[in-house]
Amino acid sequence: MEILDLVFTITVAAELLLGAGLILTVIHPPLRVWPPPGRSTWQFWCVWTLTVVSALGIVAVGILDWNTARLDHWLRFPLGVTLATGGLAFAEWGILTLGRHATLGLGGGLVEDGPYRYTRNPQYVGDIVLLLGWAILCNSGRGWLVSWLGMAWFALAPFTEEPWLEARLGKAYEAYRRRIPRFLGRRRPVES
Repeated sequence: MEILDLVFTITVAAELLLGAGLILTVIHPPLRVWPPPGRSTWQFWCVWTLTVVSALGIVAVGILDWNTARLDHWLRFPLGVTLATGGLAFAEWGILTLGRHATLGLGGGLVEDGPYRYTRNPQYVGDIVLLLGWAILCNSGRGWLVSWLGMAWFALAPFTEEPWLEARLGKAYEAYRRRIPRFLGRRRPVES
């Protein structure tokens, strides 16, 4: 097995395990994998280990399988770089606004400023755009697949977080959820 096949297989396995954790959380909330019940839990270490493996794998697959797809046009460079850097900047703005503790899934108060004025999930929106940009830039069939699996995780994660946030933050979160879109869209007016 060559190195690309090995890295690709490990990356896909990590992403599928992350997805299985989300599905398990939705189906059986008492076994919640994301957000983790605490820093010293198996869920915390499992999710974050798989996340690091997945992120490094997505980059490695893109590099090792560089330019093997059909999108061989010079426009992929400015488009991919713009999307990747814009997505990264938006996600980082979300991290800085929310704080590291809450970003790790360990809880915190309701945050409604910064990018959270526009989307309930700026880190996920930014990460999805980043992965899309990377997939365009690396022009790799395998890179597209692992990027899409990563985007799917970021698109599904709010469905495990929202019930958890509602239980922790109560009516304030319910009101916030009614006003601000899950990903992108039009803000709804505040109800009187």
